[in-house]
Amino acid sequence: MPDEATTTPGTDVAVKKKGTLSDFIASYEGDFAAVVPRHVNVEAFVGLAAAYVRRDQYLRAAANVNPASLILALRECAALGHVPTPKVFALTAFNDKNAPGGKTIVGIETYHGVIERMYRAGGVQAVHVEVGREKDPVLRWNPTRMRLPDHEFDEFASPEDRGPLKAVYAWATLMGGATSQVVWLNRHEVARIRAMSPSGRKPGGGNFWGPPWPDEGPNTVPMWKKSALHRLETFVPTSAEYRWQVASSEAGASRGFTGIPDRPVREFGPSPDDVVDAELVDDQSGPADPGGPDWSDVETRQPGSGAPA
Repeated sequence: MPDEATTTPGTDVAVKKKGTLSDFIASYEGDFAAVVPRHVNVEAFVGLAAAYVRRDQYLRAAANVNPASLILALRECAALGHVPTPKVFALTAFNDKNAPGGKTIVGIETYHGVIERMYRAGGVQAVHVEVGREKDPVLRWNPTRMRLPDHEFDEFASPEDRGPLKAVYAWATLMGGATSQVVWLNRHEVARIRAMSPSGRKPGGGNFWGPPWPDEGPNTVPMWKKSALHRLETFVPTSAEYRWQVASSEAGASRGFTGIPDRPVREFGPSPDDVVDAELVDDQSGPADPGGPDWSDVETRQPGSGAPA
């Protein structure tokens, strides 16, 4: 691919295409360094981004015709303090007739990423998020009379035995032990959120929400949880950067500072078995970038279609 510089209308990204995809992403290291928080190593960020895109032929194809969308998604990831990994901030290729080349790349923060930013702020001890189902023996929440939702279910029952999703709730335990505002969404409220989501309007729910209620796809539960956590962001501190690092830096040589813990409190972490809400579940193992000028000439698929569009 010959060197060239173009500017995509509607963005401030001057796309400088170089010989390989890795070189192209690396050419924006300075842009990422300008927005990335201090806890993220910029060189590692660039390396992970290149590896992520290289191993997915659909991302490579979209980046080839619309490289500005890739840089904008990575810039958003950097500004949020994440590194581009499917478990935290997933990159997804879409067909978009209004985008250059008919393809675009969108960065999606997963619910793990939302929780990660809550912990970074140094203001929460734990984040609680759970879904309730139709056949759960107890599932109720009245904010005028109850401190927390009352929810009981058979911990050995399968989701199918417990029935369709009925509600999702979330709250945080703050550093002082107090409980944050409780967020409770019933299935009607989740349906409205889904209706406003571009991924929810795709045939079959795309690869994000799954089939319409009461059916579920592999990512339906994470999307319900993410909806509640986004509401919870209104009531708890979040930060792109670990506030304990910032406080330590600002405190300088002063001693006895106890306002923020020495390290992030991590009672929650992603499990290898967790499903990522924005991850394409079809084959992502496309051939690695051979290092030549041609990234890929395959078509970008619609999420969840299982085949090129």
